[in-house]
Amino acid sequence: MSILTENYIVKNVRAYPVLREKFMAYMKGVKNLPEGFRENKLFHDYLKVRRNNPEKRVSQSEYMIFGFYNLSTGEQKKYLTDVEATRLMRPYNNDSEPYLKSKATFLKNFTRFIHRGWLYVPKASYEEFCDFLHKYRTIALKPQYSSWGIGFFKLTEEEFASKEDPKEFYQKLCEGRYLAEEFVQSCKELAAFHPSSLNTLRVITFRNGDRFEVFGGGLRVGNNGLCVDNAHGGGIFCEIDPESGKIITDGLDEYSNSYVTHPMTGVPFKGMQIPRWKEVVELCKEASKELPCLRVVGWDVAILEDGTLELIEGNHSPGMNIVQAPAKHGVYERFSSMLLDYYGEPDQYVTKQSA
Repeated sequence: MSILTENYIVKNVRAYPVLREKFMAYMKGVKNLPEGFRENKLFHDYLKVRRNNPEKRVSQSEYMIFGFYNLSTGEQKKYLTDVEATRLMRPYNNDSEPYLKSKATFLKNFTRFIHRGWLYVPKASYEEFCDFLHKYRTIALKPQYSSWGIGFFKLTEEEFASKEDPKEFYQKLCEGRYLAEEFVQSCKELAAFHPSSLNTLRVITFRNGDRFEVFGGGLRVGNNGLCVDNAHGGGIFCEIDPESGKIITDGLDEYSNSYVTHPMTGVPFKGMQIPRWKEVVELCKEASKELPCLRVVGWDVAILEDGTLELIEGNHSPGMNIVQAPAKHGVYERFSSMLLDYYGEPDQYVTKQSA
């Protein structure tokens, strides 16, 4: 046995209990197991999938929401995991990362698409923060570099005033590099799914000069009374037809639980027409022209109570689960082909960036 083979075996033996613990913790959220499977069988099949697709770095959630337990290795390779998507996009999107990853920088660069009030807390005095909170009464707070809804929470003026030490709380927000935003709400059509959260549209676009195309889209809605719509925060997502703006699938969560209607409100997903869809696409097209380095972007757009279209953020490395999992169709080939068609070989971008 070679030392490389021996090291590979040792690494996998050491990783086994950690993987098993994570997988079993994840499985607690799965309401219905696939036919013919128990948790142990699924876990060992998941290990097999990881061995057969080492380049994919399949997460337990991707394994379940893509239905890999029922697919051959060839069929599994048609899907694009988050790790693969990031790897494919990185050469093309490296230049856009500084403008999109920082929420404060994003807000400064896309002001004509943003109507909500915002404040970067570390740059504001305690008095300025209090004035901002008093003006909007309810605000959304999120770490400047967070993703997946991690660290997000809502704060009212009354809640802040009731803190044992409001100044200490403000200092913690500064230390956590929090961004404060006016808490906005969805239009009645999208709020109907889950009124507690801002329910947003994810629109994945390609642009090169005058060429522009919507690769795919989806709706994300909250669940369980939480304020976030992100799947990692318990939300539900479904796919939208880019041409018509209609929802074409049932809802799905990150535990592969499927929903014909929203479990809290009973509102059906499939067949709903997204309001002002053509205008949403046009907004994303215009936003993609704002900086020359923007190539592939996952835009998050809200339609507010008064019908205003609001750009929430842009993602330089958007995941593709929303355009694969609900309808169970992989996009690896289409996505990688479009990257080459729009931008050519990635090496030219790597050379420019390292020069």
